[in-house]
Amino acid sequence: MEKNTVSIVRYEKPFESVKKAVDLCGGMDHLPQKAKVFIKPNIVFWTKAVPFPKWGVITTSRVIEDIIVLLKDRGIDDITIGEGIIVFDPKDKETPAHAFKTLGYETLKKKYGVNYINIFDRDFEKVDLGDGIELNFNADILHSDFVVDLPAMKAHNLTKVSLGIKNIKGMIDINSRKKCHSPDPVKNLDFIVSRVADKMPPMLTLIDGIYSLERGPAFDGKMHRSNILVASSDVLSADKVGAKILGYDPSQVPHL
Repeated sequence: MEKNTVSIVRYEKPFESVKKAVDLCGGMDHLPQKAKVFIKPNIVFWTKAVPFPKWGVITTSRVIEDIIVLLKDRGIDDITIGEGIIVFDPKDKETPAHAFKTLGYETLKKKYGVNYINIFDRDFEKVDLGDGIELNFNADILHSDFVVDLPAMKAHNLTKVSLGIKNIKGMIDINSRKKCHSPDPVKNLDFIVSRVADKMPPMLTLIDGIYSLERGPAFDGKMHRSNILVASSDVLSADKVGAKILGYDPSQVPHL
Protein backbone atom coordinates (compact mmCIF):
# COMPACT_ATOMS: atom_id res chain seq x y z
CA MET A 1 0.00 0.00 0.00
CA GLU A 2 1.30 3.45 -0.94
CA LYS A 3 1.99 5.68 2.04
CA ASN A 4 1.75 9.47 1.89
CA THR A 5 2.88 12.08 4.39
CA VAL A 6 0.23 14.19 6.10
CA SER A 7 1.15 16.99 8.46
CA ILE A 8 -1.03 18.16 11.34
CA VAL A 9 -0.02 21.52 12.77
CA ARG A 10 -1.52 23.67 15.47
CA TYR A 11 -2.31 27.11 14.09
CA GLU A 12 -0.42 29.46 16.39
CA LYS A 13 1.04 32.21 14.24
CA PRO A 14 0.14 33.65 10.83
CA PHE A 15 2.43 32.49 8.01
CA GLU A 16 4.72 30.46 10.31
CA SER A 17 2.04 27.83 11.02
CA VAL A 18 1.06 27.51 7.36
CA LYS A 19 4.71 27.28 6.31
CA LYS A 20 5.32 24.58 8.91
CA ALA A 21 2.35 22.52 7.69
CA VAL A 22 3.49 22.77 4.07
CA ASP A 23 7.15 22.06 4.84
CA LEU A 24 6.42 19.04 7.04
CA CYS A 25 4.49 17.28 4.30
CA GLY A 26 6.83 18.39 1.52
CA GLY A 27 3.83 20.02 -0.11
CA MET A 28 5.79 22.23 -2.48
CA ASP A 29 8.77 19.94 -3.05
CA HIS A 30 7.55 19.10 -6.55
CA LEU A 31 6.40 22.59 -7.49
CA PRO A 32 7.73 23.24 -11.03
CA GLN A 33 9.81 26.34 -11.64
CA LYS A 34 7.82 29.22 -13.13
CA ALA A 35 4.65 27.19 -12.60
CA LYS A 36 1.18 28.46 -13.37
CA VAL A 37 -0.55 27.96 -10.00
CA PHE A 38 -4.28 27.82 -9.31
CA ILE A 39 -5.53 28.38 -5.74
CA LYS A 40 -8.96 26.92 -4.96
CA PRO A 41 -10.50 28.32 -1.76
CA ASN A 42 -13.95 27.35 -0.48
CA ILE A 43 -16.80 29.87 -0.64
CA VAL A 44 -20.10 28.12 -0.13
CA PHE A 45 -22.46 31.05 -0.08
CA TRP A 46 -22.47 34.83 -0.23
CA THR A 47 -25.03 37.59 0.09
CA LYS A 48 -24.78 41.37 0.08
CA ALA A 49 -28.12 41.67 1.89
CA VAL A 50 -27.06 40.79 5.43
CA PRO A 51 -23.82 39.97 7.25
CA PHE A 52 -23.39 36.32 8.19
CA PRO A 53 -20.78 34.28 10.08
CA LYS A 54 -18.12 32.99 7.71
CA TRP A 55 -15.87 31.19 10.22
CA GLY A 56 -15.62 27.51 9.40
CA VAL A 57 -17.65 28.01 6.22
CA ILE A 58 -15.24 29.97 4.02
CA THR A 59 -11.48 29.52 3.68
CA THR A 60 -9.63 32.02 5.87
CA SER A 61 -8.20 34.77 3.68
CA ARG A 62 -5.07 34.97 5.81
CA VAL A 63 -4.29 31.34 4.93
CA ILE A 64 -4.64 32.21 1.25
CA GLU A 65 -2.23 35.12 1.68
CA ASP A 66 0.27 32.90 3.50
CA ILE A 67 0.16 30.39 0.62
CA ILE A 68 0.70 33.21 -1.86
CA VAL A 69 3.77 34.37 0.07
CA LEU A 70 5.17 30.81 0.09
CA LEU A 71 4.66 30.61 -3.67
CA LYS A 72 6.23 34.02 -4.26
CA ASP A 73 9.22 32.99 -2.13
CA ARG A 74 9.69 30.12 -4.58
CA GLY A 75 9.70 32.48 -7.55
CA ILE A 76 6.10 31.82 -8.65
CA ASP A 77 4.45 34.84 -10.27
CA ASP A 78 1.55 33.32 -12.23
CA ILE A 79 -1.03 32.78 -9.48
CA THR A 80 -4.81 32.66 -9.90
CA ILE A 81 -7.44 32.37 -7.16
CA GLY A 82 -10.64 30.87 -8.53
CA GLU A 83 -14.05 29.86 -7.24
CA GLY A 84 -17.58 29.36 -8.56
CA ILE A 85 -20.08 30.98 -6.20
CA ILE A 86 -23.68 29.86 -6.60
CA VAL A 87 -26.13 32.76 -6.98
CA PHE A 88 -29.91 32.76 -7.42
CA ASP A 89 -29.68 34.70 -10.69
CA PRO A 90 -27.08 33.37 -13.16
CA LYS A 91 -26.74 36.94 -14.52
CA ASP A 92 -25.75 38.24 -11.09
CA LYS A 93 -22.11 39.31 -11.36
CA GLU A 94 -22.22 41.74 -8.45
CA THR A 95 -22.52 39.17 -5.65
CA PRO A 96 -19.36 37.18 -6.57
CA ALA A 97 -17.47 40.45 -7.11
CA HIS A 98 -18.63 41.66 -3.69
CA ALA A 99 -17.51 38.39 -2.11
CA PHE A 100 -14.04 38.55 -3.64
CA LYS A 101 -13.61 42.19 -2.61
CA THR A 102 -14.90 41.65 0.93
CA LEU A 103 -12.67 38.61 1.42
CA GLY A 104 -9.66 40.69 0.42
CA TYR A 105 -8.85 39.13 -2.95
CA GLU A 106 -8.67 42.57 -4.54
CA THR A 107 -6.15 43.55 -1.88
CA LEU A 108 -4.13 40.40 -2.61
CA LYS A 109 -4.14 41.30 -6.30
CA LYS A 110 -2.79 44.78 -5.58
CA LYS A 111 -0.25 43.53 -3.04
CA TYR A 112 1.11 40.45 -4.83
CA GLY A 113 -0.03 40.73 -8.45
CA VAL A 114 -2.24 37.62 -8.29
CA ASN A 115 -5.43 37.20 -10.32
CA TYR A 116 -8.83 36.14 -9.06
CA ILE A 117 -11.68 34.79 -11.18
CA ASN A 118 -15.29 33.75 -11.00
CA ILE A 119 -15.18 30.47 -12.92
CA PHE A 120 -18.66 31.03 -14.33
CA ASP A 121 -17.16 33.86 -16.38
CA ARG A 122 -14.55 31.50 -17.84
CA ASP A 123 -14.39 28.53 -20.21
CA PHE A 124 -15.22 24.94 -19.28
CA GLU A 125 -13.91 21.70 -20.76
CA LYS A 126 -15.49 18.25 -20.68
CA VAL A 127 -13.53 15.67 -18.66
CA ASP A 128 -14.14 11.93 -18.74
CA LEU A 129 -13.97 10.55 -15.20
CA GLY A 130 -14.71 6.96 -16.22
CA ASP A 131 -17.79 4.74 -15.93
CA GLY A 132 -19.71 7.04 -18.26
CA ILE A 133 -19.27 10.10 -16.05
CA GLU A 134 -18.38 13.30 -17.90
CA LEU A 135 -18.29 16.66 -16.14
CA ASN A 136 -17.41 20.13 -17.36
CA PHE A 137 -14.45 21.59 -15.43
CA ASN A 138 -13.07 25.10 -15.37
CA ALA A 139 -10.33 25.27 -18.01
CA ASP A 140 -8.03 27.47 -15.88
CA ILE A 141 -7.49 24.82 -13.21
CA LEU A 142 -7.15 22.04 -15.79
CA HIS A 143 -4.37 23.90 -17.60
CA SER A 144 -2.46 25.01 -14.52
CA ASP A 145 0.83 23.36 -13.57
CA PHE A 146 0.05 23.11 -9.87
CA VAL A 147 -3.05 23.43 -7.69
CA VAL A 148 -3.31 24.54 -4.07
CA ASP A 149 -6.57 23.14 -2.70
CA LEU A 150 -7.70 25.12 0.37
CA PRO A 151 -10.91 23.69 1.81
CA ALA A 152 -12.40 24.63 5.15
CA MET A 153 -12.61 21.81 7.70
CA LYS A 154 -16.27 20.98 7.96
CA ALA A 155 -18.94 18.36 8.22
CA HIS A 156 -21.48 18.08 5.41
CA ASN A 157 -25.14 17.10 5.57
CA LEU A 158 -24.92 15.05 2.35
CA THR A 159 -21.33 13.76 2.11
CA LYS A 160 -20.54 13.64 5.85
CA VAL A 161 -17.40 15.76 5.34
CA SER A 162 -16.45 18.50 2.92
CA LEU A 163 -12.67 18.63 2.59
CA GLY A 164 -10.11 18.59 -0.23
CA ILE A 165 -11.86 16.29 -2.69
CA LYS A 166 -15.29 17.83 -2.19
CA ASN A 167 -13.78 21.31 -2.61
CA ILE A 168 -12.81 20.47 -6.21
CA LYS A 169 -16.51 19.99 -7.00
CA GLY A 170 -16.64 23.79 -6.98
CA MET A 171 -14.72 23.75 -10.29
CA ILE A 172 -17.55 22.27 -12.37
CA ASP A 173 -20.39 24.06 -14.13
CA ILE A 174 -24.03 24.14 -13.05
CA ASN A 175 -25.19 21.29 -15.30
CA SER A 176 -22.38 19.09 -13.98
CA ARG A 177 -23.33 19.95 -10.41
CA LYS A 178 -26.86 18.84 -11.17
CA LYS A 179 -25.47 15.53 -12.52
CA CYS A 180 -23.73 14.99 -9.19
CA HIS A 181 -27.12 14.93 -7.48
CA SER A 182 -28.51 12.22 -9.73
CA PRO A 183 -31.09 9.86 -8.17
CA ASP A 184 -29.11 6.92 -9.62
CA PRO A 185 -28.59 4.53 -6.66
CA VAL A 186 -25.06 3.66 -7.82
CA LYS A 187 -23.71 6.73 -9.62
CA ASN A 188 -24.89 9.02 -6.86
CA LEU A 189 -23.32 12.08 -5.22
CA ASP A 190 -20.71 10.13 -3.26
CA PHE A 191 -19.73 8.05 -6.30
CA ILE A 192 -19.21 11.12 -8.47
CA VAL A 193 -17.57 13.29 -5.80
CA SER A 194 -15.04 10.53 -5.18
CA ARG A 195 -13.67 11.17 -8.69
CA VAL A 196 -13.72 14.94 -9.10
CA ALA A 197 -10.07 15.38 -8.09
CA ASP A 198 -8.75 12.51 -10.24
CA LYS A 199 -7.84 14.63 -13.28
CA MET A 200 -6.34 17.56 -11.43
CA PRO A 201 -2.73 18.71 -11.98
CA PRO A 202 -0.21 18.02 -9.17
CA MET A 203 -1.83 19.38 -6.04
CA LEU A 204 -1.13 20.47 -2.48
CA THR A 205 -4.10 20.22 -0.15
CA LEU A 206 -4.13 22.38 2.96
CA ILE A 207 -7.25 21.97 5.10
CA ASP A 208 -8.05 25.18 6.96
CA GLY A 209 -9.21 24.14 10.42
CA ILE A 210 -8.56 27.44 12.16
CA TYR A 211 -12.30 27.18 12.56
CA SER A 212 -14.03 23.85 12.00
CA LEU A 213 -17.73 23.44 11.32
CA GLU A 214 -20.11 20.96 12.91
CA ARG A 215 -23.43 20.28 11.16
CA GLY A 216 -22.14 21.99 8.02
CA PRO A 217 -21.57 22.93 5.32
CA ALA A 218 -23.33 26.30 5.55
CA PHE A 219 -23.43 29.22 7.95
CA ASP A 220 -26.20 27.63 10.05
CA GLY A 221 -23.70 25.01 11.30
CA LYS A 222 -21.89 25.17 14.63
CA MET A 223 -18.46 26.79 14.47
CA HIS A 224 -15.53 25.79 16.66
CA ARG A 225 -12.21 27.60 17.05
CA SER A 226 -10.02 24.55 16.46
CA ASN A 227 -6.65 26.00 15.32
CA ILE A 228 -5.71 22.98 13.18
CA LEU A 229 -4.03 22.79 9.78
CA VAL A 230 -3.79 19.52 7.82
CA ALA A 231 -1.64 19.31 4.70
CA SER A 232 -0.53 16.72 2.16
CA SER A 233 0.46 16.32 -1.47
CA ASP A 234 -2.10 13.51 -1.60
CA VAL A 235 -5.65 14.84 -1.32
CA LEU A 236 -7.18 11.51 -0.26
CA SER A 237 -4.68 11.13 2.57
CA ALA A 238 -5.33 14.69 3.73
CA ASP A 239 -9.08 14.06 3.68
CA LYS A 240 -8.81 10.83 5.65
CA VAL A 241 -6.94 12.64 8.40
CA GLY A 242 -9.33 15.60 8.22
CA ALA A 243 -12.32 13.28 8.53
CA LYS A 244 -10.77 11.58 11.56
CA ILE A 245 -10.21 14.95 13.23
CA LEU A 246 -13.87 15.82 12.60
CA GLY A 247 -14.85 12.58 14.35
CA TYR A 248 -15.59 10.37 11.32
CA ASP A 249 -13.97 7.04 10.57
CA PRO A 250 -12.81 7.51 6.94
CA SER A 251 -14.14 4.06 6.07
CA GLN A 252 -17.62 5.36 6.95
CA VAL A 253 -17.38 8.33 4.55
CA PRO A 254 -18.56 6.88 1.22
CA HIS A 255 -16.66 9.18 -1.15
CA LEU A 256 -13.39 8.49 0.71
